[in-house]
Amino acid sequence: MIDLAWEFLRPVLNPGDIVVDATAGTGQDTLFLRQCVGETGRVFAFDIQATALQQTKDNLEKSGYADQVTLIHQSHDFMVPALKAAAVGERAVKAIMFNLGYFPGGDQTITTEVETTMVALEGALSLLAPGGLITICLYPGHPGGFEEAQTVITWCETLEAPFVAHHFRTLNRKSPPTFVMIQRTR
Repeated sequence: MIDLAWEFLRPVLNPGDIVVDATAGTGQDTLFLRQCVGETGRVFAFDIQATALQQTKDNLEKSGYADQVTLIHQSHDFMVPALKAAAVGERAVKAIMFNLGYFPGGDQTITTEVETTMVALEGALSLLAPGGLITICLYPGHPGGFEEAQTVITWCETLEAPFVAHHFRTLNRKSPPTFVMIQRTR
């Protein structure tokens, strides 16, 4: 599903854009975002696990893309105050990526939680620039994942203009990952 998110984001992102990886994890999305926004863009990556941020930092440095990336050791529900402290205002962020669940290769008992995810998503709406995208990869197969996925999807169904939400899922698999994308049209 992450490849699908990248395909939607690639044509939307430009050098100089401000973007957020709300769940840094292994750093793949952070690196992708940094490559898209170039040397003049800004990337903010959040994670509650220091090991995830260290892996993200290592991957960025190994790839030569560590500059212009701010790693934030906090939950994604602190996104709005953290970006405000960095002088990023409302409607200024071109893309916000969420890859929910647990840190691959890490402690699988530490997962994203419905409450903090919903706070982060509400805040993400206020940060999103016109034409910008929020991508959300959901994994219902882990404990708590089904509830989180259902809550996010139900919430997305209630969004009103200027937001448009899309839901993509695999139909012929049991508990497959699912993908939601929210666009701010104006």
